[in-house]
Amino acid sequence: MVDLGLKYISIYSYLLPRECMPEVRSEVRVLQKIGSSLALYLPKDWCERNKLSKGSNVTLRYTDNFLCIDLGGMSKVESTDIVLNITSMPEDVLKYLILSFYIAGYDRVKLVSHKRINLPLRRQLLSILRYALKYNVIEEGENFLVIGKVGEAENMLEALKREFNTVITVFKYTMEALENTKLLDKYYEAVNELDDEVDRAQVEVERAAFKLIQEPFANVLLLRYVIPATIMSLSLERLSDHLVLLVKEVANGYKNMGELLDYLQKFSKNLQELHDILNDIITGKYDPINIVQTLSKLIRIVEIKRTVREDLSRTLNEPGFELVTYHIIRVYAIIADIAEALINTLAMIFNEVRSKSSIST
Repeated sequence: MVDLGLKYISIYSYLLPRECMPEVRSEVRVLQKIGSSLALYLPKDWCERNKLSKGSNVTLRYTDNFLCIDLGGMSKVESTDIVLNITSMPEDVLKYLILSFYIAGYDRVKLVSHKRINLPLRRQLLSILRYALKYNVIEEGENFLVIGKVGEAENMLEALKREFNTVITVFKYTMEALENTKLLDKYYEAVNELDDEVDRAQVEVERAAFKLIQEPFANVLLLRYVIPATIMSLSLERLSDHLVLLVKEVANGYKNMGELLDYLQKFSKNLQELHDILNDIITGKYDPINIVQTLSKLIRIVEIKRTVREDLSRTLNEPGFELVTYHIIRVYAIIADIAEALINTLAMIFNEVRSKSSIST
């Protein structure tokens, strides 16, 4: 325990100096009357930093009581770079730091070492980049390697939908494994690889959420989904872990496969329903009547969590395989957690729709 603490305290020694993140400033400015229009003067230092002058084009984005100036590709603020000293750095610390910088939105990370970056180390670094989909090797030399972002972070909800799809596939292979007990070892390898895909998708959700928080006015409407989306994403990642471990445990000779498979099929259907609800949220298909019906369905999933746990404990209990029961209980509990996050999201949408209806009448 002491070594672990010291290891993470020493992380700071690997970082070389870098500028702090830009300060968020706030001030009150008075609207000016120019002809028949209202004008607002922009801060001089901000305009200079973003290379704006008379005649520059900007995009205005606004909704209700929010308005922002989106420079987009018209004015490029200097990229966020960092230098990381990886000399003698443990692999788990290196992976932790690279993913942290990726999620935080750094454009480039330069990895430097006092030693030569040999082939095994390079392969290790590339294996870490599998979790950071937008990072590629940009430049490298004898003792350094520069990795950088390729493309932009995807929409947070779309990334979450992709994670949902991957976990549904993990469910599919888990059930196939129980139906083909002679091939359990091969199926375990397959679901384990898929679990890596889920991990990568979860990183993308977190990265997209972090980027949205950094630039909140770029998409004010999407900002409201940050908390429920990150909760659902973390829940999906844990759900996948339990499914993988479930396959591993039943491979040791678990007998009650039929009952276990029946429960998994029911839970898989629940997860698919949650996925469809998320898809309807993304595509904006809900009206007040549908929201009420869907909320009732989701509340039902949450309310029976205790009953399901008791049924699973009684039905699937088999001496020596307590972990099988534990993992399947956790699977449903996590599905209920995702349902709760969707309840909160739909309740928010319902209140907004109701408010707009009352205003229009």
